[in-house]
Amino acid sequence: MKKISLLILTFLLASCSDTNEPKAVSVKLNENDAGDDLKLLRKDFQEQVLNPYPDVFVVVGFGLANSILIKGDKEDIIIDTMGGIETAERVIKEFNEVSENTKKTVIYTHFHADHTLGARAFASNFDVTNVVSHRTTIQEIENFFGIKRDIIGPRSLKMFNSILKDADQGITNGIGIKLEAGRDQPGYVKPTMVFDEKMSLEIGGNKVDLYHAPGETDDQIFIWFEEGKVLFPGDNIYKAFPNIYTIRGTTYRSFRAWYQSIEKMMALEPEILVPSHGIPIEGAANVMNILTLYRDAIKYVHDQTMRNLNNGLSPLQAARAVELPESLKSDPHLYELYGTVEWSSRNLFNGYFGWFDGNPTNLFPKDSVERANKLINLISLDKLSAELTQSVASGDHQWTLYLTDIFINSGNSSQEIVDVRSRALDALGDQSYNPNARSYYKSSYAELAGELNSSSFIDEDNEIQDSVLAELSPIMFLDVASIRLDPAKVDLQDLNTTMYLSDLDEYWHLRINNNVFSYKVVNDVDSPDIIFESIIFKKLMTSNIEPITGILLSNRNATGENKRNFLEFVANFRE
Repeated sequence: MKKISLLILTFLLASCSDTNEPKAVSVKLNENDAGDDLKLLRKDFQEQVLNPYPDVFVVVGFGLANSILIKGDKEDIIIDTMGGIETAERVIKEFNEVSENTKKTVIYTHFHADHTLGARAFASNFDVTNVVSHRTTIQEIENFFGIKRDIIGPRSLKMFNSILKDADQGITNGIGIKLEAGRDQPGYVKPTMVFDEKMSLEIGGNKVDLYHAPGETDDQIFIWFEEGKVLFPGDNIYKAFPNIYTIRGTTYRSFRAWYQSIEKMMALEPEILVPSHGIPIEGAANVMNILTLYRDAIKYVHDQTMRNLNNGLSPLQAARAVELPESLKSDPHLYELYGTVEWSSRNLFNGYFGWFDGNPTNLFPKDSVERANKLINLISLDKLSAELTQSVASGDHQWTLYLTDIFINSGNSSQEIVDVRSRALDALGDQSYNPNARSYYKSSYAELAGELNSSSFIDEDNEIQDSVLAELSPIMFLDVASIRLDPAKVDLQDLNTTMYLSDLDEYWHLRINNNVFSYKVVNDVDSPDIIFESIIFKKLMTSNIEPITGILLSNRNATGENKRNFLEFVANFRE
């Protein structure tokens, strides 16, 4: 390795010079100058309070999303609550300037953190009559806080540049200025009123209709304020190509459901469009034009991707063969500044057909480590090193990433290899048109280079506040326990325990058998192993209470005839 490390470092230094500018090698890099487009888009995210219709107020630019107030007689409607308590407090000050009403009904358009995690601030400042959402929003939020958080959390911070130092952050995230999650304290409040397909509410003299409208999320809704023909589309419309696939990770986002939801909106013939990101659009013709363009773009990518797949192209080939027609891609509402055509198109195959691409090689593929070691044996380190040196010299940064993968996965990494990889990531970030791609490349570079923003964070389990824990169901914590069970610890064992959650009046039987954790509510148990309130159970499962001093040796938090058995049982879920 010493032999080629010097060559690599030489080309690393050369790549910094004016005569060796990084070259764009991907069709999604440097097609356009993103700078002008992003500067134009940033104007939509200036901090401001807009009033597109009497008694409708939209706070824009305070965080990633908007919060919206519909002023009523003695009670207001709040649509979305920002992404954290501190930002929501700033928004509340603005709303207090236009309304003295102390009663509010909160509506979540969907479960995403930038729309829901400021709710506690509203509940603390006002008499919140109800928190309204689609029926599935509760489960979606608990999946995010629970079994999905360890993967989606860090990837979200990369995608939204939250872990980059201020000087390295872009001028916009495509749909807003900053993601509050990881900066603000989360303040989730569980919905108290849910619906399935449609619900009408009259609040403060204002009648609104809520429609289920799956699109960016399956639980997405839109709100229709018929009096002013005002449409609140949630995240099914924003001023960028839709994120039909998001690189932070998501369940399949259905093209067909999304464009059919837009068609529902079009049928209402709205005259004002108030999105949950960006500024309102006024005028029936303008609104219909944007809805039509959005619908057509989503349907075009769906239809042409399927056409390419049916003509025998591979999933990647099919996606890269799709390009929006000029009539669509030239509109600023479809610039690829949030979602991209390629990412979206690639997700269609996965959504319709799953992970298997039809190639029998991939039925039981070799993993990346085994492949890398076989390639090293086949190619030799010297040839691979020479190829890496040439890749760095030519500015083929994508190929450089592939080659460094082989070095790393085969156990032949070094600081020089890490340096080469980090610079390739940095260069790809510089070349990226899409802000999400830029942020992910740059954040990955910052991780390797040790240039992370120390003020960003992801809450550990033991940092979740009691107010948030109280809003989450015990099942969420049991589900998380299920995915933390190491089967090697419990092999061939049949373990049982019982608990009584006194505030819920629920007896639970917990069992580990066949290396699987299961749980169910049961009838009265004569002598449960442990008796405590559900908040204590949640704090125990998130390490907010020390099990020995806080539970076993004290009856302050829990009682029961066999607390030790319960604690030994749940110890199987600690990694």
